[in-house]
Amino acid sequence: EDCPPDEITFTDAGDPDFDFKALVSEIQEKSEIGHWKAATRKLKKLSKRYATPLRPVPEKTYIAVLEACLADRLHGARASEPARKILESMAEDGYTI
Repeated sequence: EDCPPDEITFTDAGDPDFDFKALVSEIQEKSEIGHWKAATRKLKKLSKRYATPLRPVPEKTYIAVLEACLADRLHGARASEPARKILESMAEDGYTI
């Protein structure tokens, strides 16, 4: 009596790049409002978990985070180390600096 139906199948029609795109969007939002620390942390998460050679971190994302780091003059010294790391990552990915 408790037999599963054979006619039901599961098909994943979701976007395989959803997590990547959502995180890129979050990084853009944090950068636009000047939250450099949150943006750099999310950028690190993006590059470690979701970026691949076929799907690298977009150049515009790197630039947005760099601009957020540069715009925060009160924490300029604290933001300089993440900015340096971002520049190194951009160079490794082949982007012009």
